[in-house]
Amino acid sequence: MTRASRMAYGASAVAVLGGGAVCGLGLGIDREAVLRGWLAGWAFWIGFPVGALMLLLAHDLTGGRWGDVAKAPLKALATTLPVAALAFVPVLLSLPDLYPWARPEEAAKLPNTFYLNTPFFLARAAACFAAWAFLAVLAGRGTSFAAPGLIVMGVTATFASFDWLMSIEPDWGSSIYGMLVISGFLLTALAAAALAASAAPSVGESPRRDLGSLLIAAILLWAYLSFMQFLIVWEADLPTEITWYLKRLEGGWEWTALAVFLAQGLVPFLALLWPPVKRSRRGLAAVCVLLLAAHLLESWWLVLPGFDATGMTWFAPAATLAIGGLSAALFLWRLDAGVRHG
Repeated sequence: MTRASRMAYGASAVAVLGGGAVCGLGLGIDREAVLRGWLAGWAFWIGFPVGALMLLLAHDLTGGRWGDVAKAPLKALATTLPVAALAFVPVLLSLPDLYPWARPEEAAKLPNTFYLNTPFFLARAAACFAAWAFLAVLAGRGTSFAAPGLIVMGVTATFASFDWLMSIEPDWGSSIYGMLVISGFLLTALAAAALAASAAPSVGESPRRDLGSLLIAAILLWAYLSFMQFLIVWEADLPTEITWYLKRLEGGWEWTALAVFLAQGLVPFLALLWPPVKRSRRGLAAVCVLLLAAHLLESWWLVLPGFDATGMTWFAPAATLAIGGLSAALFLWRLDAGVRHG
């Protein structure tokens, strides 16, 4: 094991212990704030295995040189799915604290309880994780299941985004929301894979240029879906719809929205248009780090304002570290194993 690997594993252990300790202590102080922060942090990390699986299936279907350098980190990212599933257990055990439809007194006022109810929610969550685990096993073995697998991933990820994130506010709905969340998953998984590839000395300028071009396409997809949802909701100007954005454009969250727009949209897009950045190892790595940080902010921005709580809960960073430390350790271990056996 290299010195860099030992340092990375040590940092992961510190993140797990430190973030877990803060969340554990917080349960006795403000349980609901801890759970809100946990869901917000988990919403970031679930994107890595889901996005990686979709990219692996897409490459199996279409091919491309970018897969030669991205496949190993994408497979390692896909193997973090068990961590995401384990980290989802606290959410499942605390549904009434997080979702209004899981509270009988509030569920009686909602029109869609035939869909949003605890037994059906649990069944859908189990089906999603089972389908993803099955596809992850196939991807790890190199078994081709691309076309039907992509369909399954698209359908399950869309419904999962509705269930786990959008239903925090069950009175609000958007048909674009699922695609928007998936575009964020794809962008963050691709950025993580490109970051890992850019750190490998064996990866030359041509593969880095290909990955940079793919990142431009992913940024444009995310930006288009984000703008279209905003435009449609804003033009309709319906109280039941516009409130979702009003919550996220006040109380300090407007600065988060601006930071996400710049760091996950405009700045990396303009940077990657300049060929030297795509060819440069450090330039591509810097763009990837910026995209990952921006998606973390976006995950918090999507989740936390929906609880009508005052501002940011600092349990969100703690939960992000706790879940991410374990995910990062598993990712590094699988990536090192893949390199040694590759």
